[in-house]
Amino acid sequence: MILHPDTRTHSWMGQNAAFATLRIDQLILPGSHDSAADKQSPSGYFFETTQDVSPIDQIKGGVRVLDLRVEFCPEYPVGDPNRFQLFHVTRTGRNLSTDIFKPLNGFFNGIKKTGDTGREVILLDFHETKNFTPQAHEELTTLINQSIGHRLIPWDLHELSVSQLWYKHPGKNIVVAYSGTYSNGFWSRVKQQWIGENIVTTATLKAFMDTEALKRKPDYYLTAIQCAKYVIAPDDFSPSIDEWFESVDEESYIQGFHIINTDWTLRSSIVKNCMHACLVRALAK
Repeated sequence: MILHPDTRTHSWMGQNAAFATLRIDQLILPGSHDSAADKQSPSGYFFETTQDVSPIDQIKGGVRVLDLRVEFCPEYPVGDPNRFQLFHVTRTGRNLSTDIFKPLNGFFNGIKKTGDTGREVILLDFHETKNFTPQAHEELTTLINQSIGHRLIPWDLHELSVSQLWYKHPGKNIVVAYSGTYSNGFWSRVKQQWIGENIVTTATLKAFMDTEALKRKPDYYLTAIQCAKYVIAPDDFSPSIDEWFESVDEESYIQGFHIINTDWTLRSSIVKNCMHACLVRALAK
């Protein structure tokens, strides 16, 4: 197993400003599939584990989209971090407050201390909610706003380019993609481009992605290709991912996508390829 983060990936957006003429929805972003089902999580089973390191270490390694599955756990009292836990099939032992919101605030505060620009944009995709009531949605909305509300990029700024966000709204770093009526200025939930089954061949998955790559994404909205599959447990086919998504020029296959979610994300070169692909897309714009 080889992990690919290097010294540039923790703040790759701020170090590659040439791509910033793009809007957020025009970016090509590396995402991690089932971000909280990692080897370092307190619990979970091997057949559910999809990542090597914690969500915040994925962010430090260059991942810019976290795929979050949240379970409402009413057996814990209001204010207990375990009230909103992260799951894959079963609970991972991670929760939103301890493992997502607090580390993200630390990540951005740390960038300020090291003199970096704090220009990274992180997207939190609330992909699935389990055991939720309308009251639970309202409670989670409040928790999000109390924890990271000062960093949120609201939907009403969706027409701005990344550079416009940097200069007009410094300190706004996080997009929350959430479900409709509870949005409170959040972005619409990410449209998932998923083949519809977990156990498929690599060739079948590639054929599905070929079809999806030809579809035009509506302006301003977010889409994510689910480049993941199982062979009993989540499959590591990093060599194929590196081959498919190698970024060379504006004709490269990666240009047909926006958010690319993979398992074992930092084992491949997807972060590096997305960095380059954003620059290519901006230059071709």
